[in-house]
Amino acid sequence: MLSDLSTFSINSQYPDGRLHHRQRFMRALLAILLVILFGTGGILVTEESWEVWQALYFTLITITTVGYGDMGLSESGQRFTTLLLVVGIATTTYAFGQLIQAAFAYQQDWRGRMQKSIDQLHGHAIVCGAGRVGRTACAQLRKEGRGIVLIDRDGRHIEWARNEGIPLLIGCGTEDEVLRLAGIDRAYGLVCATSSDAENIMISLSAHDLNKNLVVVSRAQEVESIRKLERAGANHVVAPAINGGRELATLLVHPHVSRFLRESYEAESSFRLTAVSIEPGSSIVGKTAREVGIAEPSLVFVAIQREGHDTRIRLRADEQFEDNDIVIVVGDHEAVARMAKEASAEPITA
Repeated sequence: MLSDLSTFSINSQYPDGRLHHRQRFMRALLAILLVILFGTGGILVTEESWEVWQALYFTLITITTVGYGDMGLSESGQRFTTLLLVVGIATTTYAFGQLIQAAFAYQQDWRGRMQKSIDQLHGHAIVCGAGRVGRTACAQLRKEGRGIVLIDRDGRHIEWARNEGIPLLIGCGTEDEVLRLAGIDRAYGLVCATSSDAENIMISLSAHDLNKNLVVVSRAQEVESIRKLERAGANHVVAPAINGGRELATLLVHPHVSRFLRESYEAESSFRLTAVSIEPGSSIVGKTAREVGIAEPSLVFVAIQREGHDTRIRLRADEQFEDNDIVIVVGDHEAVARMAKEASAEPITA
């Protein structure tokens, strides 16, 4: 179980305990090397007619208990081989045991370090599934400045996650314990990006049960699964088959609109199209669109969604922002970031 995480030792040079594992690993290799040298040298002494390669070969097949029959040893060679069998097998068994323990302990320490970094996250996003969709979601979330925890049952994704600096939990998002380790109680949202609709439904159910305020976004392979995912607690469902078809048609009929929307998501773009949530208690509550516009002249207010009302295009200059308003804005990255920070009651910790 992932919850069975070992406690790693503290060391001034290697605070994660890697020095201890490296020493254990080197001692094991040294023990094996000494046994091989001892056996090869002893055979060369007792069997004067043997070449170095013959002595090395005989030592290896002896200590590994492979054995290929009598190789014509002298009486003194047989006595030495008896000693070599006892010492060699005992030493190599111990050495291989130390190597396995070192590898296992290092893996446990890596999980401990990973869990420690996850425990420090607040307002982060959890992504279930490290496939192409999940990795793309991680890339976009990083552009948005969100902390990320990735969940996947395939250990082969560890190296990719480590290179990207993304904490990865080996497990399945359908398990409550795995979601708790991912900090679901402190998370802002969750992305169900696995290739199985049934698994995404179960993840949505589990996540919604553990955190009622969590924003759940899910992928749907089949169109028929969209309603099921929504009933399971997913706030938004994306069906690549449908969205891909719409994108293709829009590119054909309205290429400039598609290019504008695509560029708004790119980090190198000079502008950004996004939604800003006005949180209760934030400093922007009570200000008018004119006041915010004067402070940030590059911002354009596209639409506003207010609780209990339909989404309305364009804002009046004297319209005051209220608690829980959702404002769609376009502007340069810095201006949008400043407005989002002002609209937030508490700063987001990534």
